[in-house]
Amino acid sequence: MTKAVLFDLDETLIHRDAAIGRFVAAQYARFASALAPLTETQYSERFLDLEDDGRIDKQLVYPALVKALGITGVTSGALLADYRATYPGFATLNPGAMETLRALHDHGLKLGIVTNGNAAVQNGKIDAIGIRPLLSCVVISETAGLRKPDPAIFQHAADLLGVAAADCVFVGDNPEVDVIGATAAGMRGVWFKAGTPWPATLPPPALAIDALPACVPIALSGAKPPA
Repeated sequence: MTKAVLFDLDETLIHRDAAIGRFVAAQYARFASALAPLTETQYSERFLDLEDDGRIDKQLVYPALVKALGITGVTSGALLADYRATYPGFATLNPGAMETLRALHDHGLKLGIVTNGNAAVQNGKIDAIGIRPLLSCVVISETAGLRKPDPAIFQHAADLLGVAAADCVFVGDNPEVDVIGATAAGMRGVWFKAGTPWPATLPPPALAIDALPACVPIALSGAKPPA
């Protein structure tokens, strides 16, 4: 029986690509005098290349960025601090995300997030998009001491919710980090086809959706009707 639905954050609930693009352009504008003669295009392109769709920790990205572009007017530490302080405010929900969360919540299902990343940044995004009142747990790799796809981090979330992993649905965009990891923990993994291709080396996903609201009937198909 489905009792809880857990979500990945970036590129699942949040449209990360759009947010990071706007952020890096705004960061360049804030530090333009210190970054001269670099152009915004040069700065943005190298930043996005180094961070590799968010896979590389920003503590590594900024020193590499400063070195690669020969930046001397501002330190990597100052740029990192600016990122942590301001990037969360650029977060925006993916289409249908709020409606999906509310529908599941209204049917009495517990909701949570399991995400890799810096705790302050990820918590800041959650607050910026206004979904925290709907959540019963938030598990972030930095504070949990575990990272997806380790099945233990998914089990930790289930434990916090007080439900069995088998009674959880997990929705995420990354085939291996989200879907395979959650499935290994005993959850029903749902692949949100938000851009990360499904590797040909893996068996086809049992459950896949093109839009977030499509996970509602999947979850409710195994849920007890609300009182």
